[in-house]
Amino acid sequence: MMISRRRCGAVRAASLLIAALVASVVLVMPSGAAHAQDTAPTPIPTVDVAAALAQYAQAFPAPDHIWIDRIRVNAKIEQVGPGKALDPSTVEWAAPNSRAVGWHNNSGRMGEGRNIVLNGHNNIYGAIFRKLYTLKPGDTIRLGAGDLIKTYRVKEVTRVAERDLSVAERAASAARFINPAEDDRLTIVSCWPEWSNSHRVYVVARPVAAAAP
Repeated sequence: MMISRRRCGAVRAASLLIAALVASVVLVMPSGAAHAQDTAPTPIPTVDVAAALAQYAQAFPAPDHIWIDRIRVNAKIEQVGPGKALDPSTVEWAAPNSRAVGWHNNSGRMGEGRNIVLNGHNNIYGAIFRKLYTLKPGDTIRLGAGDLIKTYRVKEVTRVAERDLSVAERAASAARFINPAEDDRLTIVSCWPEWSNSHRVYVVARPVAAAAP
């Protein structure tokens, strides 16, 4: 469906934990010079990577449901990953072959403060996002993960022509919308028009601040 440069980061949380634990065994002199202990070396703590990832996923779950009342979308969200390679550095992201929405598994999680990227078809496999292009700034979108529900407000709806572009041009066009980013937003991508796929539609929404108690 949509394309992006290859990115690595499946164990981002675990690697941060490992780095922090390894760094914690270095001793620093009052002068600031690091040195080894005079006695037996301190053993490096072991890290259960699977447990660390599970804890992180529990704290920041992947979205599993979406509601967009304006276009009558009420659908489950499935994890999707890179699909076929278009060239050595560019992949086409897969989308669910059903009336479901795909969550890019290298994108943000609920509450993580990163760019959450979703996709879906516009004219096949249930066409969940057939009317995505009709959204307007100010429309609301709700994401769910278990009992957690977060509301977003649409800020931007952009259509980009792609049919006659090279792979590199398409990747560059998509990058500013779907690449991983430390930016608390929701990005939804599909195709346009309803009877074809000559363009991409990108909807960018920002979280709505929770009301004070």
